[in-house]
Amino acid sequence: MIETMRTRFYTTSVHAWRAMLASIRHARKSIYLEMYVFEDNTPGFDFVSALEEQGRAGVRIILVLDAFGSSKLSAEGIRRLRAAGAEVLFFSYWFRRTHRKLLIIDEKAVFLGGVNISHDYTHWHDLHMKLSGRVVPPIVRSFARVYRASGGTDRVLHERGRHFPILRRARMWFVEHGLGESSKYALRTQYEEYIDAAKESIVLVTPIFIPTHWLIASLHRALDRGVKITLLLPLNAQYHYIGRLNRYHAIIFGKLGAQCLFSRTLNHAKVMLVDGTVATVGSQNLDSLSFIWNVESGVFFDKPEMIRDLMRILALWKQDAVPLTHLRADRRWYDHLFLLSLRVIGSVL
Repeated sequence: MIETMRTRFYTTSVHAWRAMLASIRHARKSIYLEMYVFEDNTPGFDFVSALEEQGRAGVRIILVLDAFGSSKLSAEGIRRLRAAGAEVLFFSYWFRRTHRKLLIIDEKAVFLGGVNISHDYTHWHDLHMKLSGRVVPPIVRSFARVYRASGGTDRVLHERGRHFPILRRARMWFVEHGLGESSKYALRTQYEEYIDAAKESIVLVTPIFIPTHWLIASLHRALDRGVKITLLLPLNAQYHYIGRLNRYHAIIFGKLGAQCLFSRTLNHAKVMLVDGTVATVGSQNLDSLSFIWNVESGVFFDKPEMIRDLMRILALWKQDAVPLTHLRADRRWYDHLFLLSLRVIGSVL
């Protein structure tokens, strides 16, 4: 864990879970949780019991869970939460998921980033942030919009979600993506802007690197300008086919001049750092699902102390990585066929 004033970075799932549980237990008024994967199968990290206890103590509990990602949450866990007074809703839409990972405590502190809650992620590297201050109210309003889209009926939250002001940039600003026309392409706009403005370097950390046409073009333009691009991907991805496609694209970008590194420990973080001066941390992967279909969110920031701490984290992760040149380039005919199928489906959808 690295702490910078009103921001804390957590670099593993376990570190983030410990901090999240501690904050849940200290909540006094409200706990809002929006999660892609939320399961009650993680020994030593009993989120259901912690939320149940707070609900019985009178704290207002609202959970918005993705219907697909959280499908393994037990019926008993749902029953216990609702019996304790918690409102448990599921975000369920064809082709769309809430891929966000938000925990809001008393509308004063927010956890945000890449960390899901499941035993499967216990030993992963990841990046989660704890935030407070002026960035929190826009995140609360964004949660309210997903709550309403999931069938929530609380009038106060409805009103907050309805009146959603333009988020002006500060030293740290929140970006909502995929909720309505106004935010449909918010992350794409931000990524294109900062990649096209890069002068020296771009670092991208992602567990899934299946870039869309516009992202490939933006990164290619940056390489042509002489910008140094570093990709940090997991050596062994969560799913075998993702790992093959990650390596397929890494080979392509490696030939174009990018530095491609593969972390030995599965790294689930989603990070972009441009010129060592501005960065984003969020829930988005670098694929068409995140940029076109999913509900995502991220925090962009240029605070020097936050950038400095992020660079320390990235340096440690690079030490755990091996370069593409040390790996066997075993592209197979079906990699290209599968990728072509994904592109055709993505263009139709």
